[in-house]
Amino acid sequence: MCGIVGCIGKINTKKYLIEGLKTLDYRGYDSAGIAYLNNNQVEICKTVGSVSLLEEKSPKEITSFIGIGHTRWATHGVPCDINSHPVQSMNKTITLVHNGVIENFMEIKKELMEKGYKFTSATDSEVIASLIEDTLKSGKSMLKTLQSVMKKLEGSFACSIIWEEDKKHLYLIKRSSPIMVGVGDGFNLVASDAVPIIEYTKKIIDLDDDQIAIISDKEVNLYDIHVRPVIIKYSDKEPSLLSRDLNGYPHFMLKEIEEIENVVRRLCLNFFNGEEFTFDPHLMKDLHAADNIIFIGCGTSYHASLVGARFFRKQEIDADVFIASEWAYYPQISGKNPFVILLSQSGETADLIHCMRIIKEKGIKTLVVTNTKGSTLERNADYSILLNAGLEVSVASTKAYSAQVAALALLTSALKDRKKVVVDLNEACKIISQIRVREKSRLQALANKLKDSEHLFFLGRGYDHDFCLEASLKLKEISYIHSEAIPGGELKHGPIALIAQDTPVIVFISDPNTASSMRNNIQEVKARGADVYVVATHSLSKEDDFIIIPDYPIYLSSIAIAPIAFYFAYYASLAKGYNVDKPRNLAKSVTVE
Repeated sequence: MCGIVGCIGKINTKKYLIEGLKTLDYRGYDSAGIAYLNNNQVEICKTVGSVSLLEEKSPKEITSFIGIGHTRWATHGVPCDINSHPVQSMNKTITLVHNGVIENFMEIKKELMEKGYKFTSATDSEVIASLIEDTLKSGKSMLKTLQSVMKKLEGSFACSIIWEEDKKHLYLIKRSSPIMVGVGDGFNLVASDAVPIIEYTKKIIDLDDDQIAIISDKEVNLYDIHVRPVIIKYSDKEPSLLSRDLNGYPHFMLKEIEEIENVVRRLCLNFFNGEEFTFDPHLMKDLHAADNIIFIGCGTSYHASLVGARFFRKQEIDADVFIASEWAYYPQISGKNPFVILLSQSGETADLIHCMRIIKEKGIKTLVVTNTKGSTLERNADYSILLNAGLEVSVASTKAYSAQVAALALLTSALKDRKKVVVDLNEACKIISQIRVREKSRLQALANKLKDSEHLFFLGRGYDHDFCLEASLKLKEISYIHSEAIPGGELKHGPIALIAQDTPVIVFISDPNTASSMRNNIQEVKARGADVYVVATHSLSKEDDFIIIPDYPIYLSSIAIAPIAFYFAYYASLAKGYNVDKPRNLAKSVTVE
């Protein structure tokens, strides 16, 4: 991973490749490169670092009919020019870019080396290129060759391929990693995301797993793993939801934090028409029939799943929550009629795709909650709920997290026809607005004060602790401050040993059932010299609390108070001089396991 572009036909090749890669830079990467035909020869330009650096390094003018490009997030081999993409086969007959991970690449590499193949990089991607080259020697067509190669490869891949002997076509292969084709007038485009394509055409084809595409300037032919032609279907992408405009903001993260309110209100309008909920009635029937809800997610989506499980339990429906990368290898399914809900902002999360395959084999119904229409998970689920939060460019998720929680609040309330949820969500939006107006500058000052902290702890109970997990993750992701989220009652069972003089501790108190216990926990850390900052609702507040906000329904903590933690993390990163939107080592769409 992380980003792929490609083009063929009457189009400014360099502009599309470079600008396309720039639109994909939110996915995270450490190197970039392009390959294109020039005088019937493949030329490659690649570099460690930014796409802007690649743009400077590449020729000013490129006259070419065909090209591919890539931004790489290192999986095999350190970030360096040699390990960057595009890669070539030993004899340079095959040039390709690859997202994904080939699990059996060492076995294939050994076989090829025994045939005399040599490799220059540490990547698994170079192995694919030489395997294609070697298979072509048998005299097979490229279509049959790609079929054979796909059958041999284990793992995930999305590849865009230039073949030296056929300069009139681009070739694509796909399994468990996204890639799509944009159909234009006299040209066709390739990308791992709709964002680079949507400016040129709305006719987009999402490849399904184990499909092969052969693309010329005028046509697209699609085949399955048995090389049978596939009827082409176009995906519906909404251009307005793919905008990358900063709208005057200095960073996407700040813009996206301040879009939370509108995103939540839009969800209310999408799933409640003023009189009744508008979720798919078949989905509601299956949820009513379920005796156990299994949530599966990763990172931020896992934290949203924790909240969603509480919502179902509140409706007296059993619910379990699992981390996808664990569940994929240790599946746990309980209940006579389970139902699985998978949360993924991108809809392309490799760990969740792995889980989806297992779930489908067992014949269990699935719902995917995602921000990406037409994504792999959305297409393969029995049901989907689209967040319609708009493109989230910042690697650290903010508005998509809040949207996931809001969507689950609406869904679970619809099960009992509890229409008050819409009123409650609108109340949460009012609090978000107040935080933006009244507390943002104070949170910036706190971030400036604590930016050099080595450790920071978040405390809460119940819904507040669920949100503490997300608050802690955000701080880690973009400020690189080590932080932990601890249930208040767990302090005395070990973590309190970490509390020393002046250790910052941020505490959330919104639940009257646990407020008194949380105040005791505050005294425990203060007695060890902690520097404590309390965020409390008005009815549970004390005079010296750091931030006091109006009372709100406690089950919406992860929406109402979300901007407090998000602003704090944002300003801490800013104060330390880091790249807020593109933190180190992280990728937006995690398409490898």
